[in-house]
Formats: sequence, structure tokens, C-alpha cells
Amino acid sequence: MEKKKIISKKSEPTVRETLAVLELGGSSHLVRKGTPLTVHRLPIKEGTRVKSKVTVLEPVLKEGTVTYKLVEHLKGPKIAVMKFKAKSRYRKKRGFRAQLSKIVVEKIET
Repeated sequence: MEKKKIISKKSEPTVRETLAVLELGGSSHLVRKGTPLTVHRLPIKEGTRVKSKVTVLEPVLKEGTVTYKLVEHLKGPKIAVMKFKAKSRYRKKRGFRAQLSKIVVEKIET
């Protein structure tokens, strides 16, 4: 009986996408190129491109910039808030919709 030689396949190099930590509206988002994000409303017009300083994670931690485009302003889902007091017929209803902005990351530079 012949012994079979095990030939290991060469692993193909993987393409790593550059990641960055983008801070907008008091929250941090881990983004890569082409990532669509919904964030708290930004005080800029639709279609505007913005450059922002960020921390880039690939291959090591560095300072860099992210360019993103504001696609549209929109509203979040409606939330109903109720107040109620028993036996006194006191009822109040208020609604709330978060003001949001949708952005798309276009470029990450180190």
C-alpha cells in the first residue's frame, strides 16, 4: 500500500479592508468604504461631502481622514409616550420622531 503525500494548498492572500472609527453626534461608528450609516441629524445640506479626522485601524492604529457624503435627512419611527393617573381621568399622549441623517462613507485615507 502506497502512502499518499498530503500537499497543502497555498493560501491565497486575503484583501483586508481599511477600518476606521468615525465619531458623529456623540456616538462612535466602525466604518469601511461604502458603509451606509444612519446618525443623529447633522447640520449640513443634502449632497454635501465632509472630511473628518478619525482613528484608522488597518494595519495599525493611526490618525487619518474619512470623507463621507450626506445622502438625505429623514425621520425615525414614531414613538408614543403616555401619561396616566388612576381615578382622576388624567391622560396625556405625546409622540416623538427622531431627526436622522443618512450618510455613506466614500473614502478612508491614512
